[in-house]
Amino acid sequence: MGTGGRAALGLAATAQKSKLTLDPPWSTVFLKESVILTCSGSRFTAKRYTWYHDDKALRTHTSSHRIGKADQSHAGRYRCVAPGSRQSDPVQLTISDEWLILQAPYYAVFEGDPLRLRCYGWKGAEVSGIRYYRDGAEVPQFRERSELSMEKATTRDSGRYKCTGSMRSPLIYHEKTSPEVFVSIQEIFSTPVLRASGSADPTEGNPVTLSCITQLNPQKSDTPLQSIFYKDSETVRASGSFPEYHIPAVRLEDSGSYHCVMQTMSSSVQKPSSKLTIAVKRIPVSRVSLGVHPLGGQVVEGERLVLTCSVAEGMEPFTFSWHRQGSRQALKSEIQHSQRAVYEIPVATENDTGEYYCTVTSGNTRALSPGVKVAVKVPVSPPLLTINVTGTWSTVGDMVEIRCESSRSSAPILYRFYHEGAILGSSTVSSRGPGSLALHVTSEGDAGTYSCETDNGMANSSQRSAPFHLSVLVPVSEATIVADPTGLEVRAGGSLNLSCLLESGTTPRFKWIHNNQELAMASEFGPPTAVGNTLHFWSVQLSHGGNYQCIASNQLSPQRVFQAPSEILAITVIEDASPQVAVTGTISFLCLMGVTAALVFYFKPWKKADGRFFNAQGRDPGRPAQHEAPGQRLPPRESRDPQAEEPSYGNVCPLEQESGDVVYTVVNIKKRNGDKPKGASPSDNEEYCVTYSVLADSKPTGDSAAGARAPEGGSEPRNDIYENVPHL
Repeated sequence: MGTGGRAALGLAATAQKSKLTLDPPWSTVFLKESVILTCSGSRFTAKRYTWYHDDKALRTHTSSHRIGKADQSHAGRYRCVAPGSRQSDPVQLTISDEWLILQAPYYAVFEGDPLRLRCYGWKGAEVSGIRYYRDGAEVPQFRERSELSMEKATTRDSGRYKCTGSMRSPLIYHEKTSPEVFVSIQEIFSTPVLRASGSADPTEGNPVTLSCITQLNPQKSDTPLQSIFYKDSETVRASGSFPEYHIPAVRLEDSGSYHCVMQTMSSSVQKPSSKLTIAVKRIPVSRVSLGVHPLGGQVVEGERLVLTCSVAEGMEPFTFSWHRQGSRQALKSEIQHSQRAVYEIPVATENDTGEYYCTVTSGNTRALSPGVKVAVKVPVSPPLLTINVTGTWSTVGDMVEIRCESSRSSAPILYRFYHEGAILGSSTVSSRGPGSLALHVTSEGDAGTYSCETDNGMANSSQRSAPFHLSVLVPVSEATIVADPTGLEVRAGGSLNLSCLLESGTTPRFKWIHNNQELAMASEFGPPTAVGNTLHFWSVQLSHGGNYQCIASNQLSPQRVFQAPSEILAITVIEDASPQVAVTGTISFLCLMGVTAALVFYFKPWKKADGRFFNAQGRDPGRPAQHEAPGQRLPPRESRDPQAEEPSYGNVCPLEQESGDVVYTVVNIKKRNGDKPKGASPSDNEEYCVTYSVLADSKPTGDSAAGARAPEGGSEPRNDIYENVPHL
């Protein structure tokens, strides 16, 4: 049989047995009465059930089988099978046409359970003067009742029952007797038997185990039992679930008469065992002991170990032998005419760890000492801390294992784990080997420095590992597109910013999709322009309409890439042929230029960046490399209009000013040609037009604006970079 067949058999063997119940709950009913049979089983919800009547399958496939008007054809044995369960125990149904019947439970009754019998007349007719009999003897009742109830049935209540009573038919009363019904009260468990391991006449000092043995009824195999042990009618062990009483080393006073009592957890059923006599024999050699130095058996490697064997009673000469558990041969044997002998190990090593005992022999009698545990302790070596991550990085949601191990140390070893100097947890190993701690990475707060400490209980033996710095990557999530200005309709010629916002994510990268195609990086002279998480449209064209989607991503390794796509945002571009709208757009553009000029003048006092440079937002040089979208390069100097204003440069300072990268904004500002209005001051006539604004590459090339300010061969800018310096 294959593995699949064995697995199927295993499942069938452990399946729950189906349960068949009757309503009304009696095994005998009258003709024409209705009976409902119900089948229940495991938690499976399948609807197909199987029913059997005298081993013949019925057509019923639901959980209930109804007998509307019972006749003799309905009598017999019923069984059912619920989905996912084994076949139920059989239930015998009897159909009677007698005047008087005795109704008994259809189910098995166990000792300790309540028992209910009912004397029932034809079609519910009134019955008076009811009496009950068991095996021909009347069962006494305090008062006349139609039911005979026993609160706790015993096996002595088993027997053949019947009832008698008077029934009126039609004008006179007739004495009626029901047919006999056999009622069996089953045992939950058998009468226990007390047995002793080995001989019932043990020698003093030997171990003895008394076992209280019983057998559960198969239908009650899951019933928990308790055992109580008595010696000379006094309790020596109170109720417990373990049916054994263990005496490690019997003494003379342990002799006596023992018995046990097995009972259910509720104590509703109790059964005592027969008595067992234990007679302990005394031996001439007795009370052998083994002493150890240093006291307690705790020896530091290299120290001297002394084992002293002593005997209190016996006849000389004595033969002393020293033994270690697991070794067949004695470590040493010698004959002494004294009650004391010594075995010495000059230089103890870790291999001397173990449990020792000694024996004393006199004539044909022999005695053993109790075992003494000796531990040769080795100080712990500096531990090594490892974390099963990719390099030094982990991702939120990972379950990582922190392992700490000392290459040489005595067990048991206590490992303590620390995060940023605070205790994180501990692990104790009973044998040489690593300790470990599972860490569920839930947030960036789990990043930081981890270390571990080992200790095996020896003085000044604590050792600390080297630190391990763990970095945590938060996967991108919940990308959302936000339009500025808001709304799904944009007029041609206006400006538009689409920003991709994230709920969370470390060093995200952004990709824009327009009408199911990836949006290529715009040229340096035309929109749209992707800057970080924002897509800029300086002048919206009709071709810019359509569906937009942003996809944010970050990665821990080439095999672990996380993406967060946004929902699709539909943008409609409306063509605007109205001159009034064109004028309004021009005014809005001029207002934007005014704001730009104001920002230029606002940054003028901070001309020098004082040697401070800042990272782009969320950037950490120690994290996995982020490939940002390349920035626009400036057109060659010779291609520019010599009359045009020079571009001004400025640092864009992100929120996290402690980082080290710089993102540069390049702005080309030109004066507009035009006459001064009359009465206008010189400053009022300076109108500026922003031709374009782009973001330089985070890894600039040699001819980019940022690259012009970076030191040769280095990634950081030089300290001669200036913030926004306008050309006035």
